[in-house]
Amino acid sequence: MNNSLAKFAAMTLLLAAGAVAGSPAALAKGPPMAASEDLPIAGPWLRDHLPDDALIYVRLPHPIGLLAMPKGNVLDPALRSRANATAVSAIRRGVSDNVLGIMPAFANPLLRGLERHLCSPIELAVMTGQAPSVLIAASLDVASREAFEDLFGEFAGQGPGLAAPLDERGVGQLAGTGLPVFLRFEADTGRLLANVGPAVSAESFAALLPLVTRNEDHGMLAMERRVDASGHGYLNWIDAERAMPMLQLMMQPDDYAGLVELGLDKVTAAAIGFGVAAGKGRLSVVADVPDENRGLLPFVRNRLDATSVGEPDALLLLSIPTLEEFRRLEARVLESADEVARARWAELQLTLARDFGFTVDDIFAAIGPEILMIFDRAGDYSAIRLRDAKAWNRIVSGVSDLEGSIYEKKRIGSKTYHHLSIHTGSDLAEADSALAEQQPWLAEILSRVRDHAYWVQDGDFLYFGSMPQVLIDRNALRARTDIGKWLRESQRVDAREAVMLVSTTSEKLPGRLYAIYLEILQLLADVGQAEFDAWSMPTAAQLGLPRAGSASFQLSLGNPTLMAEMSFENNPVEMLGTMGGVAAAGIVAAIAIPAYQDYTIRARVAEGLNLAGGPKAAVTEHYFDRGAFPGSADAAAMSVPAGAGQYTDAIIVEPGTGIIVIRYTEEAVAGGGEIYLAPSVDAQGLITWGCSATLADKHLPAACRASGH
Repeated sequence: MNNSLAKFAAMTLLLAAGAVAGSPAALAKGPPMAASEDLPIAGPWLRDHLPDDALIYVRLPHPIGLLAMPKGNVLDPALRSRANATAVSAIRRGVSDNVLGIMPAFANPLLRGLERHLCSPIELAVMTGQAPSVLIAASLDVASREAFEDLFGEFAGQGPGLAAPLDERGVGQLAGTGLPVFLRFEADTGRLLANVGPAVSAESFAALLPLVTRNEDHGMLAMERRVDASGHGYLNWIDAERAMPMLQLMMQPDDYAGLVELGLDKVTAAAIGFGVAAGKGRLSVVADVPDENRGLLPFVRNRLDATSVGEPDALLLLSIPTLEEFRRLEARVLESADEVARARWAELQLTLARDFGFTVDDIFAAIGPEILMIFDRAGDYSAIRLRDAKAWNRIVSGVSDLEGSIYEKKRIGSKTYHHLSIHTGSDLAEADSALAEQQPWLAEILSRVRDHAYWVQDGDFLYFGSMPQVLIDRNALRARTDIGKWLRESQRVDAREAVMLVSTTSEKLPGRLYAIYLEILQLLADVGQAEFDAWSMPTAAQLGLPRAGSASFQLSLGNPTLMAEMSFENNPVEMLGTMGGVAAAGIVAAIAIPAYQDYTIRARVAEGLNLAGGPKAAVTEHYFDRGAFPGSADAAAMSVPAGAGQYTDAIIVEPGTGIIVIRYTEEAVAGGGEIYLAPSVDAQGLITWGCSATLADKHLPAACRASGH
């Protein structure tokens, strides 16, 4: 692609990034509607005219299309309001004149001219065939062939220009470019089609044009509908089946072998993008893998007919393999496993059957695929699909027969509630023998700990609670919401093929996002020196914003489509608000867990320093008595033998130097380690101790770090 066209594409990406940051909030209704020509951003055209041999399709959104054109979600009424259209048009002019006009990147007059006249996304298609090339499509608000030629003629000598006037078909060639560029401009539609490539010629361009016809059956369109059906978002699609041989040449052999193991070398098509589909903003990665090449990736098919009390505040879904899928995956793994691994797996199966009375097959036969965590009016509880009651009863019977286990049933109203209590505290106490020896009272308390599970069956699901009250309330509160219907209609998420899903709602989110959007409009107006009448913008109440907004994340393993997707009202930034609690918990965990681990290791290291107190006193006394550090026999007598502490391997006094070496076990710190306490005599004849170590500084007590480590 030549330099000017590359800058043109870069400009669009730059503005699109800014537009994403300022996408408006989710709105439902709006006062006075604007005419469609107030924001005349055309939709994509090449998407519906892709030749069959297109290898890659990329759509770079127009910033105004991404920001302000209706896209089929709850924002549409707000985006159609007259006040919004007036504000966005004024801001567009202000940013073009007063922001881009002073940016060095847009000093090229031709680039500025194209920026002002562009009124559509920029679409690119990588074409294969005898003359590999890039096909570029865009629409300009230029009304005639003469005006298009004037656009280039006005800036002659300052960038690429037309080699000659366009012919009667609107076809011409650019001059002053690094690669051959042929183009066609349609005056009646303003559509510009350009072809760039090292082997592109007038003949190859003429042969390509008849192939650019309406193609409603192109495989890209099916994926586009899942990522960005609006046409105003970003999309990158690739025919992976044809591109994979090239990718194999570019990858390391081990990395490519990993793709083969997962079956991803058989991906036929893939796409990544963000936009609006099925009424929600989406950020998606999608790939198609034929069912005969799935490798270790299971198929998922959820029915999602569990119920909640009212609409859930949040929902977590995990989908486990069916028995049939488990057996397929098991066979696949065992095919590539060695004899030792296969023998261990068989032994585990036999042990489970002997000690518990059920097998791994019983687990996958009894429950699944859906495992749900539901947060609603009744409380927080889980739901697991019951597939085979007999297999489930074998599992319950096997666990309840364990020593110390208790199983009971209780009838309350019309429901039978189950309670299974397992004695796990003795295992916990026995796992730490040192605790039993040093703190027997604590070991005794820990030995009394039990695990409890409460559940009740309702339809095809077992509903579990940490305590029975939430289950009793769930039964008493009869307002039932079908989970699958709630996901489809409220959250706009299709979770039938989801292996993992998190979906949540947030009160007042649309109103808050609308307020942020207005602030962004004000900011853009300020920097663009544009007129912005904030008083004319409708209020959240006037727009009738929805009570709550939603956000979801899911991983899907369908047939044949694999997908990772975030969905939201309009903008990925909303995830920061709706899932802020989850993010905060993750941040706290990321900080607190390593900090606690470091604290634990420092406590173990302190044991060795405490045990070294005796040898330090002995070395000091020996020096004061004899004026020299201990020799071999005395140093050996001062040393502490192995096993003196739980985490200290040994403490050795080196003869002649008096240096004390504290050696730590693997249990104290991974890889073990040593601390060296080195005595030195000052001018007054007093001994001071220096400290160095092979341990990380963060694992040393403060006194050791302060002494010069």
